[in-house]
Amino acid sequence: MARQTAGTRGKKKQTIPESTTNEKEKEKEKETTTRPSQHESTLTSLTNSILTLFNKSQHSITSHRKLVNNLHSLFLSSAAIREQLDNEDGNDKTIKLIGEKNFTEACYTVLDNLVTTKKGVVEADRVVRFFGAFCAFATEHDPHKESLDQTATNRFLLHSIKYLGRGFEAKNKFVRFRCCQLIAYVVNSLEEIDDDLFSDLKHKLLIRIHDKEKDVRQQAAIALMNFRPINEEEEEDSEENVNDALIDLMMRDPSSEVRRTVLHKLCETPSTTTLPAILTRLRDIDPLIRKMVYRDLYLATLAKPEPTLPPDPSHCFSLDQRYTILKGLKDREESVRKETANLANCWIKVGFKENIETFLSIMDLISLGFGEEDEDEKNKIENIEHVVKTWLTNHGLDPSIDLDDDDPEHVQLDEFGSDTWWSNINPERAFLLRVAAEHYKSFSDETKLDEVMPVVTALAFRMEHNFQALSELLQTVEHLPDSQMGDDQTAEKVQLAAQKTFVLRELLTVAMLADYGDEIGRRKMFSLLRDLVSDPLLPHSLIPGCLEVLLKLSTGERDFMRVIVELVQELRCNLDTDPNFASSKNADGVSNDSDGDSDDSEPDEGAGEASFRKGKDGKLKVTTFTLNPANADLDSRCLEIVKSLLERVSGSIKDNTSMFGIVHELIVPAVRCKDTPIRERGLVCLGLCSLLDKQIALDSFGVFVHQVQAAEVDLRIKVLKIVFDLLLQHGIDFLAEKGHGPERVIEFLLYSLDQDSKEVQATAAIGISKLMLSGIITSSEVLQMLVLVYFSPETCDNQKLRQCLSYFLPVYCYCSSVNQRRMQSMMLPALDVLSGVYDDQEDKSEMLPPSQIALQLVDWTDPSKVVVLPGCKVDWELHLDAAIDILRNLYRVTEKDERKMLCQMLPKLTLPDTLDNVKKLRGLSLLISKLDEKRPLTDSISRNVLKKFHTSLEKRFSEQLSEDPEKTDQSETEGDKEEEDDLKEYNDFLEEFNEDQDGNGSSDADDLNSDPDAANDDYSAKVVVKKTPTKKTIKSVAKISMASLRNEEVTDSEDEGPAPRRSGRPRASRHADAKVAAVNEELASLIGSSTDEDESSEDEETEKEDQ
Repeated sequence: MARQTAGTRGKKKQTIPESTTNEKEKEKEKETTTRPSQHESTLTSLTNSILTLFNKSQHSITSHRKLVNNLHSLFLSSAAIREQLDNEDGNDKTIKLIGEKNFTEACYTVLDNLVTTKKGVVEADRVVRFFGAFCAFATEHDPHKESLDQTATNRFLLHSIKYLGRGFEAKNKFVRFRCCQLIAYVVNSLEEIDDDLFSDLKHKLLIRIHDKEKDVRQQAAIALMNFRPINEEEEEDSEENVNDALIDLMMRDPSSEVRRTVLHKLCETPSTTTLPAILTRLRDIDPLIRKMVYRDLYLATLAKPEPTLPPDPSHCFSLDQRYTILKGLKDREESVRKETANLANCWIKVGFKENIETFLSIMDLISLGFGEEDEDEKNKIENIEHVVKTWLTNHGLDPSIDLDDDDPEHVQLDEFGSDTWWSNINPERAFLLRVAAEHYKSFSDETKLDEVMPVVTALAFRMEHNFQALSELLQTVEHLPDSQMGDDQTAEKVQLAAQKTFVLRELLTVAMLADYGDEIGRRKMFSLLRDLVSDPLLPHSLIPGCLEVLLKLSTGERDFMRVIVELVQELRCNLDTDPNFASSKNADGVSNDSDGDSDDSEPDEGAGEASFRKGKDGKLKVTTFTLNPANADLDSRCLEIVKSLLERVSGSIKDNTSMFGIVHELIVPAVRCKDTPIRERGLVCLGLCSLLDKQIALDSFGVFVHQVQAAEVDLRIKVLKIVFDLLLQHGIDFLAEKGHGPERVIEFLLYSLDQDSKEVQATAAIGISKLMLSGIITSSEVLQMLVLVYFSPETCDNQKLRQCLSYFLPVYCYCSSVNQRRMQSMMLPALDVLSGVYDDQEDKSEMLPPSQIALQLVDWTDPSKVVVLPGCKVDWELHLDAAIDILRNLYRVTEKDERKMLCQMLPKLTLPDTLDNVKKLRGLSLLISKLDEKRPLTDSISRNVLKKFHTSLEKRFSEQLSEDPEKTDQSETEGDKEEEDDLKEYNDFLEEFNEDQDGNGSSDADDLNSDPDAANDDYSAKVVVKKTPTKKTIKSVAKISMASLRNEEVTDSEDEGPAPRRSGRPRASRHADAKVAAVNEELASLIGSSTDEDESSEDEETEKEDQ
């Protein structure tokens, strides 16, 4: 069979001899091969018809289907017109496809006019869609589809691709856009393509996805989707990997439209390669993209006839990815939250056949049940709770599932709340019970709540039975030899114990929602919980839940505190006695045996209290205890109980003196303990006591300050939070009794903000922000430090700190004019420091330019943005004072860039239409007018900006700045004197500036006049001026003398002498209880001991440095 090619030119026509053909061949030739002169009119008619159809297609899309059929008929008619040519040797024959050529050239005519049309022309878009529809229809209805040879349809599509590919490198952006758009339609219609053409087209499209025009990138990405490998196992050239290129485009393209288009296309056929990248768009800044991720995943799960994603999320998403997906339930956009809920409900309904317990089983609830202090763990639990509550709202707790009885996977579910359900309770069921109870409780749906909640007595027995099973498992694991700890059976028991612990924890939360009107049930629950807390096998994570229920069952805080203190004392009766760890000392550290009154001493006063004794001098003395390492587990449990107790009470400790025994016998020794976990719990308990009692806070503050310096990072963060809680509770003036004023506290806060640890620094920033927002701290120095830290390149990777300050700074400034005034007072000094830091920075990308920082500071001090509260006034003179400060700085500063930055701040200042303070207006005008004489600006941009600002100022306040022409001579004299008095401050500034200039040499104006080229150079190189103060680095701001907060000798500066040494003992209150005073002295001695340790460590470091 002869190979069919496109038209061949230069061939001579020959007549076929009749002797070489038979009758049938002659008839066929007459039908298919004719002279071109006979078809000129036909081809012309076909061309006109083709152009007419394209012209009609631009009017309406509804007629496209009919027009596509007509155009395909014309295409088939054109393909049938051929011309047969004989070669010169007379042996072979060539068929010239003149009909196809005519049809293709007619389409080229349309495409030539189409590709130059810009985006947004509706008629052009309709023609593009029509051409794409025709390509798809022609491929689908190709009469020779099954043929192995190249068909007319394939030839037309390939010619169109080559023709349009020439426009990829066009200078006209509209040509590149339309060519990529048309290629996307044509390539999508192809079933097969030549390898060379495939590679060439892919290469060109990979270049176009980096086009500077977003529309071109968008259409190139759509076309490139057809070049993705069919199977993930197919290896691609690393330099031209389509999947990687599309993923990179989806994640990093600056245009949200491009990212959205690529995302939608990738979600149509997700794979293990693209799914992780798709999930990264859940954090996209565009809410439409976040919504599209959930919507496309939902559609992929329900796709017909076969879903492109399995409905069971555990088959396609890892556990972390499932948690990430559920984060959308807390998105700020309502539409995103709705789509997330739809996807989660789809998983439960389709993937798990409406069995919500199965859904909960894949979320690994056990690993989340103990992350009480981890915010991320809490958020995960809340997201899962939201899914369950949404399901309960729509479907309730009906366990019946409509399944086919012949289904082998059919499992009969237990009825919710039945005996069978309780006997087989697991973490999923316990979680479901707790969430359902909280859900119905929040809506006050008593009917459904009664259906869910068990009877109190029954609940107590269920909890007791669960704890017995847990105790047995823990005892079994505890007595196993070390050789069996790694066995599968042991791991299974440990896992089962974790499940029992989780169930008991959920049941404790359910107990908080129960109605204790039944006295029998209340007593049973109270007795059970008291026994649980005292049981050594109860996990520490369950102690807070037990105490929460006990508080509800108690008659009040005093009764609750008494019960828990007695319980702790009963536990400590089982302490192992060791003479090496039982020393008796008075508050001064002297052994009680030396007093000689140990035999005659009075008995302990009150059960559960510290051992108070009277010596020969009649002074009440307290016995000091030291924790025994052999009792570490019991001490740790007691501290956890005390911590949970203190977190749930708000009354003063003075109302219950038995708590002072706990402080003396347990908390203070725990703070002294070298075991880090016990010392950590002891510090937390001491901090909670300090929140409840101001005297304890006063005595123990030095302990916390010492730990902020010496402790490890994790403990330092907790102690720092305690310090901020104390300052929020008692204020910064409560330390004045010990001689530490607010300035010492501020120094400590600045020290805590200047730490190497990112976590510590972020914690300090959060605490200081709270103190400033609450008005406890009003120092401009602290505010300046926060601004420096926020813009500092040293904190560029501390996202927690940056996020905190990005919220705090604008809120702080916009909530009060007083706060804006405080920001305005330190604006230029902070900008001066930051400019020096920026100049010394090698990598400028880590820090904003000073010009942008200046504009941000101006925006924060804008009086028009302040929130006006009732009884408050707006300080409209803020930016007027800022303008005066900027002008004064222009006299002092000589560097060209800094002066330019200061000038650019002036047009951004907000000045009202009317101002009553004429003195400041005239002073500002005087400073501007004299600047050109005293220290002229060297660059034209700054001069123009200053000139426009001055003109605008004179135009807006012309009445205030102008003089009254009707004044008499006497009034003029008085007015001149009054004006001199008003401008005295500014004239003195100018005179001082003149004196500085006279002392340094010739004036600036003389220098410029003597050197006409000076205006084009850096002015600082021509004039000797007063030196600008050396710029400080951020870490050099307000270094603290930490010894002052620990009662050591303090030196404020090199010029000042040492501050007087203050007593390490706090002053006892005049009316304080004798026992309270004794314990306070014990705390004071604790501070002294911690200080001594710190001094010894510092001395050792000094000796090492000297050596």
